Amino acid sequence: MDLSVKERDRISVLRQVSEGVLTPAAGAERLGVTRRHFRRMRRRFETEGDAAVVHGLRGRPSNRSLPTEVRERVMAVARDPLYRDFGPTLLAEHLERTFGVRVSVETLRNWMLADGLWERRRRRAKHRRRRERRAALGELGQWDSSVHRWLEDRAGECVLISIHDDATSRLMMGRFVERDDGAENRRAIIGYLRRHGRPLAVYTDHAGHFGQWLSRKEERTDTIIARGLDVLGVEVILAGSPQAKGRVERSFGTAQDRLIKEMRVAGIDTLGGANRFLTEWWTPFWNDRFTVEPRDPMDAHRPLPPGVDLEALFAETETREVQRDFTIRFRNVYWQIPEREAVHVSPGSSVVVELRLNGETRIRAADRYLEAECLGRARPRPRPAPTPEKPARAKSSPPKPRPNHPWRRGFENDVRLAAAKRKARERDETAGKDR
Repeated sequence: MDLSVKERDRISVLRQVSEGVLTPAAGAERLGVTRRHFRRMRRRFETEGDAAVVHGLRGRPSNRSLPTEVRERVMAVARDPLYRDFGPTLLAEHLERTFGVRVSVETLRNWMLADGLWERRRRRAKHRRRRERRAALGELGQWDSSVHRWLEDRAGECVLISIHDDATSRLMMGRFVERDDGAENRRAIIGYLRRHGRPLAVYTDHAGHFGQWLSRKEERTDTIIARGLDVLGVEVILAGSPQAKGRVERSFGTAQDRLIKEMRVAGIDTLGGANRFLTEWWTPFWNDRFTVEPRDPMDAHRPLPPGVDLEALFAETETREVQRDFTIRFRNVYWQIPEREAVHVSPGSSVVVELRLNGETRIRAADRYLEAECLGRARPRPRPAPTPEKPARAKSSPPKPRPNHPWRRGFENDVRLAAAKRKARERDETAGKDR
């Protein structure tokens, strides 16, 4: 009989007590049982030997086990081709619903495992390989945002937009903003490009302003940021999980601990003050303390193309048609194209309206910007006067049947018949009195 470690320890203590090495009290204390229970164990050990430590029900079927007939009936159903691909949970439901046999899911699973009708399906964590850093500065920028109470109770919730270099973990761009939207992220990448130049690629998440894969993952949605970076030759990589860009994710954990406390000590309570502190103190501190040396000392950033206008490149654009009076309407505002610019467009031609991040509106025909004059907002169309409410209809009385209605004719016949019967009865009564 195979004995467990606990049972072997009990035999060892019982032998030591029998040989007088330990007292019964010490033996009970060592086994963690009461003295009364230890006396019972000792008496049984003296009569049965080592088998005294084995539970009496070992090897015997449980008193709560289901009858063998139930198991055979259930397994016959499980082997039926109709239920060949049923799992334990679904099969248990059908057994109770169709056959009136109630079996727990775990019991049914063990039966099916024993008969080879089911295999354990363990969900193993997906294997991930740690991605090696890029070799040089500027090869890849990890770009992400963190919504947090960065100024604690001194101000409301705000967002920190960060771009970290993958090779060195340098903080290349940091900016506090009120909300994480496309306009603020466009301002962040424009600041990055003006300060450092063009990286080879950026690593972002699946936020709507970066782009999302379509259902078949053959192509992804076109966004202003993706379109602008594509023109500059910067690849946009969309991460499949937060762990994929874990370095910038972990940097937010450090910032939420250290940066918040440093701004508290410095007395920062406004968004402008937080951005100044981020630029003047936190960025140099981070780059001096938490960065690593790249494998390749070369800077992979590329200069911006000559003559590129980043404001135009990352502007929101819409297409409009020139009207007969050489006007266009954009967001309920009329713009007049003057006569000196009319040589570049004609009525019916299309122009591109750029709404830039600085609030400026520019109109472009092909590659030429037109000097258009703003005429102001369009007049709202007059709304039709409300029609007077119709007077409420008077409550009509229920309809009366016409004189020749069948119901009325039947009623009249019944009245005549009743009157004739009454007259006949009165006549008979009068004749009886005369006799």
